[in-house]
Amino acid sequence: MSARIDEQHPLQVLQEENLRLRAELTALRDSERVFHALLDNAPVLISTKDLRGTVTMANRHFDILDGYDAAHFVGSNVFELFPHDIAEQLWRNDRKAALEKRAVHEEEQVYHTDKTLHTYMTVKFPLLDAAGEVVATCAVSTDISEAKAARIDSVTDELTGLKNRRYFNIRFAEEQKRAHRDQRMLTLLLIDVDRFKEYNDHYGHPRGDLVLQTVADAMHVTLCRPGDLSFRIGGDEFACLFTSNSVDESVALAEMIRDYMAAQQMPHEANQPYGHVTLSLGLAFVPPDSELGQGAIYEQGDQALYRAKHKGRNVVSC
Repeated sequence: MSARIDEQHPLQVLQEENLRLRAELTALRDSERVFHALLDNAPVLISTKDLRGTVTMANRHFDILDGYDAAHFVGSNVFELFPHDIAEQLWRNDRKAALEKRAVHEEEQVYHTDKTLHTYMTVKFPLLDAAGEVVATCAVSTDISEAKAARIDSVTDELTGLKNRRYFNIRFAEEQKRAHRDQRMLTLLLIDVDRFKEYNDHYGHPRGDLVLQTVADAMHVTLCRPGDLSFRIGGDEFACLFTSNSVDESVALAEMIRDYMAAQQMPHEANQPYGHVTLSLGLAFVPPDSELGQGAIYEQGDQALYRAKHKGRNVVSC
């Protein structure tokens, strides 16, 4: 009797092993179905590339991209699939993730089928083999175009296209830190349209809007260097933040804005003795080692603007 039990034991073990393997296979198939469901339905771009830039996997959401062809997308190189400038940014971030063996978070831009350029927030990370060597990269990208546009709108003045007071407050401390790091002088320039209330009362608000847009043009034309920032902070009040090598350089830039506006010869009967639209400008200077806060620096600029008004307007004052 015991011999028969011993003879049956290996068969029982095989049956149990078979059941276990079948259960694992079912679980794997279930996992694979979940995986493919996520790939097919997630509203994000998910792809992998080998170390030569060839796409080895891409989810169905890629069909929103311009020129997408399901039959040829997987197996093609990134430089075959996208315009060169687009491909360069995509491949640069893949290479960075692979070389540095870490996740890289970057904004990337691609064209959709309607030919519009969309911005994506992408995380790219390396895929490793059993020995820990990088064999490919994976990218997961989310379209942030609408959110980015909304963020830009929230800090942009609709009439002039300049950034608004909110953005001015955000950037002031950042620019002060940058100037300190670069050991350069930061200049705050405040600008006010002379007798603007009287202008609106006499010529009407549509003409007044044109004046404000012209002030913005003067700022754009003059302060067009990388790092120059211009703002409309309310009504006919404007501000600029920029670095310079000297007080004289900052004053010269302010004079260029004043001259540009005066040269337009926009009639303003109430602004005597000039008879046309003019600007008053006040400057405050922030040395690299200054410990003054935004409020104190702004007060200096405001006092300089007051002195410009007191001197008869159409003046730059420090």
